[in-house]
Amino acid sequence: MSASREKKQRQGGGPSEKAMQASQKKAAYKRKVRTYTAIGIVVVVLVAALLIWNSGFFQGRALAATVGDTQLNAAELSYYYYNERYMYAAYGMIDTSLPDDEQIYNEEEGTTYHDYFLEQALLAAQSDQSLYDAAIQDGYTQEDIQEDLDASIASARTSASNSGYSYRSYLVSRYGKLMSPSIYERLLAKSLLASLYTQDKTQEFYDSYTAEELEAHYQEHADEFDEFVYSYLSFTPETEESAEEGEQTEAQTEDQTEAELEAALAAAQEQAQAALAAYEQGTEVADLIEQFSPAASSDHTTVTGSDSIAETYRDELLELGENQGAVVENGDEGYYLVIFHSRSRNEDLTADVRHILVRAETGTDEEGNVTEPSDETWEAALAEAEDILAQYEAGELTAEAFGALANEYSDDTGSNTTGGLYEAVARTDSYVPEFLDWIFADGRQVGNTGIVRHEGDVESSGSYWGYHIMYFQDWNEAEWILDVRNAMSQEEITALQDGLLENDAYATSVADGAKYLGA
Repeated sequence: MSASREKKQRQGGGPSEKAMQASQKKAAYKRKVRTYTAIGIVVVVLVAALLIWNSGFFQGRALAATVGDTQLNAAELSYYYYNERYMYAAYGMIDTSLPDDEQIYNEEEGTTYHDYFLEQALLAAQSDQSLYDAAIQDGYTQEDIQEDLDASIASARTSASNSGYSYRSYLVSRYGKLMSPSIYERLLAKSLLASLYTQDKTQEFYDSYTAEELEAHYQEHADEFDEFVYSYLSFTPETEESAEEGEQTEAQTEDQTEAELEAALAAAQEQAQAALAAYEQGTEVADLIEQFSPAASSDHTTVTGSDSIAETYRDELLELGENQGAVVENGDEGYYLVIFHSRSRNEDLTADVRHILVRAETGTDEEGNVTEPSDETWEAALAEAEDILAQYEAGELTAEAFGALANEYSDDTGSNTTGGLYEAVARTDSYVPEFLDWIFADGRQVGNTGIVRHEGDVESSGSYWGYHIMYFQDWNEAEWILDVRNAMSQEEITALQDGLLENDAYATSVADGAKYLGA
């Protein structure tokens, strides 16, 4: 066989040992690359899953509760949960560094704050859903609350910006990590529509009652609506220390022996009886208080409804005739002298008024504290108020004309979109005194105008300084009538809400996703 032929035969016999080794190394390398690639993919997937988990993506979509046929995931339920939780956190009533389910709410029942907030969240969700459905059935749409919705969202965005947050981050800080803008805005719209429906139905009930119906309800529930005027003086047992502080024996550690307490109570009773005798002889209540120096007292206090009277002496007080007094025992706490003065329903008329607030701007000191307006600031505010009033006086002199100026100029955000109108203002309302004094001044007539000055308090965060431009629109119903209207309408709206929840149409249940709230 020739050499060339032998060579060809060797070549046709298969790869050489060297070639086989090279091929094996190449295959091993490919296997290693595929292994590392697979491991890398797994790591990336695990990291991505961890990031998504920490973001709340999966937890937020977990079923947390049902309200009737409506399912709520954890993110949706957090809207109601954190609405309840917010005030507890703001006032330090819970430790925000600990999970809610590690903090006891009721020791006797063994419930945690998570249990309590969850219970309240379910009630709120149930109320919103039932009222929202009723509103939709009555023809309400989102257009009815769109303006309020836009304003609420804008307010949240402003709060976020002022706090240095993005809108989403602000919602997370307020409602937990599961919250998103879309969920917040959708549930806010539902709450606003439910609230509007409730307000409209309440007003519908409020306006529907006849004079005969109001009188009948009053007669049946007079104790709830009448005003009671009375005085009281409290006489408590006064005892002497049986030993110097720090030197008491074990037998002396009790407040007083029974004999000492009985003697002190007898002395308190004697004081109360002496005060009653002095009153019956013509001594005025104010003089009684000065003469006998009771532990506590009140001269001619006025309350609405008998339930507002202290239970300790309520029954005895209500049995007295006009300007009669009685001594009432209060157990080991001593004795009361109570004096009944009068009982009546409040016939004082309420008033409808409009106003325009012109603020006098405050300043700040070097430490950032609020300071009162300067004389120049007061003068500028008064000049502006007088100019606005002059514009009114040069115009049509109608309530509508004054209202238009209020919408244009007033600094009162509570009324500068409603023509500055406040309806059914009562003498007993909590408006600033200057405001009420002007309204109920003797001789007040429809169409009267005026300017009153109000000075705030630098120690109060809610204070303001400025001028009220006043417009007296008309007298409204008596206070007792408004009280009865309110009571009757509240009874009816409560009955309506209870009726919506009948037959378990909106029964609630908790699902596993609720565990992610307050964690």
